[in-house]
Amino acid sequence: MSLSHILVPYDGSEHSQKALEKAIGLGTELNAHIEVLYVDSTSTEILEQPLIIPTHELESYFDHEEEDVRLNLRRLISTIPNAQATVIQGSAGKGIVKYADRIEADLIIMGSRGLGTVSEFVMGSVSHYVTQRAKSPVMIVK
Repeated sequence: MSLSHILVPYDGSEHSQKALEKAIGLGTELNAHIEVLYVDSTSTEILEQPLIIPTHELESYFDHEEEDVRLNLRRLISTIPNAQATVIQGSAGKGIVKYADRIEADLIIMGSRGLGTVSEFVMGSVSHYVTQRAKSPVMIVK
């Protein structure tokens, strides 16, 4: 199996940061393209097409309340060769699965839990949703 396109959902949580670091290591080793996906679920309007934005313009697409997410993502992605950031709006789980299918991701690497209020005793609802519905292999990082 060839891994040339890795999708990393990112929400700024400790687990998503670890997943991104794992993707950077694997992507560098395999010379794979890394796409970091941020799903903005604050808006009720769902875009039909993702916004593909250059790293230097990334911060203008985030709300002020998410400044830490934006700064961490900008810092991390600026060091990754052959990477891009994508912002979509909608439901996190559904958005990740739909986007992974659209770009034909070879692998999804994501954290086991995000910033939601999910119990720490079970896998997060978004990661569970993605592992159950994605056509691509999913690597869960703790």
